[in-house]
Amino acid sequence: MKKPTPEFLLIDAGNTRLKWATASSRGPVRVAGEIATKDATSVWIGALARKYPKHELVLASVVPKLVPAFHRAFSGRLVEMSATLPELGLRFHYPKPAEIGADRLAAAVAAHEAGSWPVIIVACGTATAFTMLDAKGRFCGGAIAPGLQTQLAALLGATAQLPATTFQPPRSALAKSTREAIRAGVMLNFQGGAKEIIHQLTQALSGRKKPRIILTGGNAHHLAKNLDVPFTLRPLLIFEGLLIIGFRTLGPR
Repeated sequence: MKKPTPEFLLIDAGNTRLKWATASSRGPVRVAGEIATKDATSVWIGALARKYPKHELVLASVVPKLVPAFHRAFSGRLVEMSATLPELGLRFHYPKPAEIGADRLAAAVAAHEAGSWPVIIVACGTATAFTMLDAKGRFCGGAIAPGLQTQLAALLGATAQLPATTFQPPRSALAKSTREAIRAGVMLNFQGGAKEIIHQLTQALSGRKKPRIILTGGNAHHLAKNLDVPFTLRPLLIFEGLLIIGFRTLGPR
């Protein structure tokens, strides 16, 4: 007898924000909410499980301490993203796949599914993570840099006289105040650093075919405004990867 088509709850638990979405096995992904990761207590996770009592959970978490609470709350209906998952569908040209973050794996699964390689995924969040699939579709490495807000926090935390500054796009590179100078420096460092890393990764890639560039994450639009190579903006890339894994693991047979 054919299994009923499941509904999925997709969770991307990042260092700063925890986001969730729902989807049927064939989509579309429907973003449902987000909270600060620090507020995702065991009580909150239990309440989420009760809110979605019939959904299968597909979880990508880079915060290990959250994972046991999700397993307790969603017992028997949880798939956790990891490099050892048989349904991942990725090959690795990488010595220790177990070290790769669940969010990077989910994004790689979604990019791999499109079948047009090589590709560089730039995920712009707390960290800016660059992930490359080579011309054979293998996960072959990348780079990780501080994200926009992380750069700002590090700069203010390491200096005594710089004023407290909230992040917002600068008016100009030629700043006329200390706060504007901080904003300009952080933004230009983010944009310029990302462009240079993309260039260096492209140079490191064997073969003549230029990689596709995919941008995702909450700060991707800040990079998109200044990137001088063709790119695709896919804000739901991690959720798309989680849905693919959910369907492969739990979808109708």
